[in-house]
Amino acid sequence: MKTIFSFFIFILGYTSVIAQRVSPSMKVNWPSFIQQHNLVWEEMPLQWNEGAFTGNGQIGMMVYVSQLDSSIVFHVGRTDVTDHRKAPDKKTSFGVPGTSVLYDFCRLEVGAMLLKPFGKIISGTMEQDIWNAEIKGKFITTAGTIEIKAYVPYHQNVEIIEVISTEKNGEAKADYKWRFLPGNPSSPRALVFPNNSDSKSYITNPSPQLFIQDQFHIIKQPLLAGGDFATVWTELVSSKEQQSTLYLSIANEVPIANKSEKVAMQVITNTQKQPIVNIKKAHQNWWHQFYQKSFLSIPDARVEAFYWIQLYKMATCSRPDGPAVDLFGPYYKTSQWPGMWWNLNIQLTYFPVYTSNHLALGENMISIVDDNFEVLLNRFCGPKLGDLCWTMNNYWKQYAYDGNWQAIKEKWLPKAVQIYACYEKMMRVDSLGNIQLLPMESPEYRGFEKYTNSNYNLANLRWLLNTMIQTCEKSETKNDVHQWKQVLDKLVAYPIDKNGLMIASNQSVDMSHRHYSHLLALYPLFQLKPDIKADSILVDKSVDHWHKIESGKSLAGYSYTGAASLYAALGRGDDANKNIQQFLTGSTGISQFHTNTFYTESDGRNPVIETPLSGAASVLEMLLQSWGGKIQVFPALPVEWKDASFSDLRAEGGFFVSASMKNKQLEWIKVKSLTGEDFILKTIYASQLRPSDFSIKNAIKYLGNGEILVHLKKGDSILLSTGNYIKPTIEAVKHNTNMVHPFGIKKGKQLSKNQNWQVLDMIR
Repeated sequence: MKTIFSFFIFILGYTSVIAQRVSPSMKVNWPSFIQQHNLVWEEMPLQWNEGAFTGNGQIGMMVYVSQLDSSIVFHVGRTDVTDHRKAPDKKTSFGVPGTSVLYDFCRLEVGAMLLKPFGKIISGTMEQDIWNAEIKGKFITTAGTIEIKAYVPYHQNVEIIEVISTEKNGEAKADYKWRFLPGNPSSPRALVFPNNSDSKSYITNPSPQLFIQDQFHIIKQPLLAGGDFATVWTELVSSKEQQSTLYLSIANEVPIANKSEKVAMQVITNTQKQPIVNIKKAHQNWWHQFYQKSFLSIPDARVEAFYWIQLYKMATCSRPDGPAVDLFGPYYKTSQWPGMWWNLNIQLTYFPVYTSNHLALGENMISIVDDNFEVLLNRFCGPKLGDLCWTMNNYWKQYAYDGNWQAIKEKWLPKAVQIYACYEKMMRVDSLGNIQLLPMESPEYRGFEKYTNSNYNLANLRWLLNTMIQTCEKSETKNDVHQWKQVLDKLVAYPIDKNGLMIASNQSVDMSHRHYSHLLALYPLFQLKPDIKADSILVDKSVDHWHKIESGKSLAGYSYTGAASLYAALGRGDDANKNIQQFLTGSTGISQFHTNTFYTESDGRNPVIETPLSGAASVLEMLLQSWGGKIQVFPALPVEWKDASFSDLRAEGGFFVSASMKNKQLEWIKVKSLTGEDFILKTIYASQLRPSDFSIKNAIKYLGNGEILVHLKKGDSILLSTGNYIKPTIEAVKHNTNMVHPFGIKKGKQLSKNQNWQVLDMIR
């Protein structure tokens, strides 16, 4: 295949050029650049929806103030603390037939550490330093001040809180106190909906056991199915007056009993043996290296800050050796949705990891699919099959953005074939010989109703078939390629009406709904092509109708991030930006985007972590897109964005891409190939681009229509510029000082009411 393509390149008459060793120089002051995006609280956060957050991908804390008992709340969580009913010999009952995420393997609350000052808290300010991944706060009390610094070292499963107090009782020093408040060990679903039939028959877990062993305070939480998890804390008082450091660890050795507290104690003991300065240095070094894997800067200070905070958030929620990210990550809040969902949530959660060059954060999603594929196949084979197929698009991207076609062949393809076998069971041939799909779900539209030829499943099936064919042809693998091509030829067309893409053959988009399931054919699956005029017009009409019907009364946050991505794919930067701006205002129909960048639905009561994360992907897609063998640079910049730059973002096929735009003029583009794949570089500035003086041979051909065909050897780079940029640079776009730190509570902007489920407020 490659030899034939190389001959084809020769026949086309490629221009042979000499490659340049000059690489863009990074002129970014990383600490000040990242720290301008810190979240700053000018007033105290008074509930979870306003809190500061930090974690290491396994454990974490949300920090806010309880006015009712005048304490600083460190609400702690661990990502794998779930129930395991009906699977007493396993950590979770996920995959056991007949079990439910709502009651059987739901997330469980760990609890909260409360810092009670001697005096009453009057006011306070906080800052979330995302460069160093720590929270700093200063609180004024009637007896003095309390200062805190809280962080979760990346390399230790321990939460550290440093405290300095100036409080006095008269002339004498006044002591603050620590207290741990255990979480409710019941299913959150049973707590918020106690009158449901399943809730009424639900038996809660036993009460937690609290005891002290040596210097350790231990909270052991037994589970009805056996085993337990434990929280352990201890305070190390400094020789300096009114200073201390609290160490807290959460261990989960389920299904083993009486082990978790020992593990947590050992973690703390091992941590305390190390100089605190060494722990901080290793922790901060990890975060500094994490950020510098890629770079992005744009004129809009708020959107830029939002993007970098989402990268921080994702890294606090996900790590390669941890569990896949559910709706909470380590930031538990009692919710009616206490776990992981597969009809949009897990997919959107991982959207930003691919282009941003943080593939390590996506490895745990690969693990959950690999470890549970047969379980997932049994669960989804049938009307819900589209959910699993869409998940496999994320799975494919994890390797495609790394150019790892071997993994796609060996790991993705066998799973894809099994999913296709399930789709075959849902096919029927009509009297004209066309293949139609039996009634299947289109997520979120009228609940769980099923529809013939749903566009959601037609798009997923087309993507699956095309990608299986591509994989087999690329790897010269013998498989049923001929049959798959025949199915594609005979598969019924996407159902459309005057308003564009329908839900299905027998269902128009006739009411407002939040999910863009019927639009997946364009984004993220790209089975409809934005550069084909008819497809572009169809999707444009469809998105417009989706948002306008019934004045968008049922839209949610991801309706706006989804629309931003759809418009970005269509090259409509202003419309993409408009939807991002709408999302960031917090006014998103039935949902809320909060000032700490978390997102909730149901009047603020139910956190859903995927939506802001998907918004970060929408921002990336305005700057770089890759699909269909094309790398598109600055494909959807808003008109008002005159300057933009990025470095070492990833593209499908295994490419690192960097570029700079100044005063609405593209300066240069650099592409490095990890695999030696041919690709098409697409930009409206293509005709102005010229290769720099390289020392290795590369081949390019100008195709017209804003496209350049490029051939690189494995490990080679090409630098193309629109002028004499001998020393290209990466620089941050300068922002006015009054535009930095846009997130965190500003004066007078605290939430007007408590947004917890009132029946079970843990901190009253």
